[in-house]
Amino acid sequence: MDITYSEIRDTLLSLARTADYLDSRWADIEPFFTDNKRIVYIGCGSSYSNAKSFAMICNMHMDVPSLALAAGDILIHAERYKKLLDGSTLVFISRSGKTSELIMALDAVKKLGCEVKVASVVNANDTPLGSSSDLVLSTPWAFDESVCQTRCVTNAYFTAMYIMAKLTNNEELLSETLLIIMGRDYLDSAEKLAKVIAKEPWTNAVVLADAELEGIAEEGALVFKEVCQLPSSFHHVLDVRHGPMVLIGKDTLVIVAATGGSELEINLINDLKAKGANVVVYSDELTGIDGVVVSAFGKRISHITRGIPLIILCQLIAYYKSKETGADPDKPTGLDPWISL
Repeated sequence: MDITYSEIRDTLLSLARTADYLDSRWADIEPFFTDNKRIVYIGCGSSYSNAKSFAMICNMHMDVPSLALAAGDILIHAERYKKLLDGSTLVFISRSGKTSELIMALDAVKKLGCEVKVASVVNANDTPLGSSSDLVLSTPWAFDESVCQTRCVTNAYFTAMYIMAKLTNNEELLSETLLIIMGRDYLDSAEKLAKVIAKEPWTNAVVLADAELEGIAEEGALVFKEVCQLPSSFHHVLDVRHGPMVLIGKDTLVIVAATGGSELEINLINDLKAKGANVVVYSDELTGIDGVVVSAFGKRISHITRGIPLIILCQLIAYYKSKETGADPDKPTGLDPWISL
């Protein structure tokens, strides 16, 4: 059995452990994320994509100015970012806690003399990044042994969502996290759908999503490049009309995270179908669209929570597509588990 597959299937169990862990660390977490001037979320690759969702979650639900930066950008242009970074809270996201750009970026910020407090969200214990942080959130049970990141990405997104829900006393969202953890039926249905979709003759993938989902959906697109080694891209839902639409056709798989009930979304879905694209819609509400496959969690959940079943769906489709393309999902050609400069 492929490691990648095992790690995707383990996601829900790992999320349950992560929820328990965050509860146990709440006395450290709550004061750290209280009264911040600005939060800067920093990552590389998949972690940078996740950083974008972290920042959007923070901006939209916690009323704290937040943004995402690529560690390599800071590393090369640290002096140019000095005014932005000084006085900020920095949150580094990493599977291994060893990625060179992250460690070097943090060193560059400190050499500037910036006053910062630092947290790291990692999937391993005793890491170089963690040793330089004021707060370390470590979830080694979510560490991916496969080169490609799957459950660790989902756990990082879940961490941001769970912390925000507790900080804002959002009981509805907290109850949804429990629904997700118990979502074995969805996992099984998503896998069944993935097997069918993967056999269709598409050769590139597009993932469309908005708001808090932008980062996790961008990672959903990246997983196609890494796991089945096919071209892929992410766009905001309606923004796909502004140029990218010209490249969508019968060879394209389009996964749309739809909020449901929007005529603008439905019109776009119909236009994608008319171009001959293979269209999969993730929605709790939209059903019965001719020629379109709809995947749903089974219960209505908020937009932010949709990020978890959406990324699982992308991962499973990419995994089963690797069986069609001949790519090794555990050890894709030309990719290392983390980058050392």
